[in-house]
Amino acid sequence: MLVCSMCQKGVNTVAYSRHKKGSSGAGGNWALRAPIHKRLQKPNLHIFHGMKLCSKCLKTLKKTFVVKPKVAEVVATPTA
Repeated sequence: MLVCSMCQKGVNTVAYSRHKKGSSGAGGNWALRAPIHKRLQKPNLHIFHGMKLCSKCLKTLKKTFVVKPKVAEVVATPTA
């Protein structure tokens, strides 16, 4: 399913028009006005450590993760 694991952001239905509705900007109701279409807006999901996260949650989650730098082990050599 297209839902973020943290914030539960999911698919959103929006109505849009390609150009301005009405005649001469007055917003009148006329027969040949721009048709209104419905489309789906899907969240931008990424898989991170087995979870589906939206971009906003992924950004905040990566900030909280502390990356430990690898420390090179120093091996002491016996001196004669």
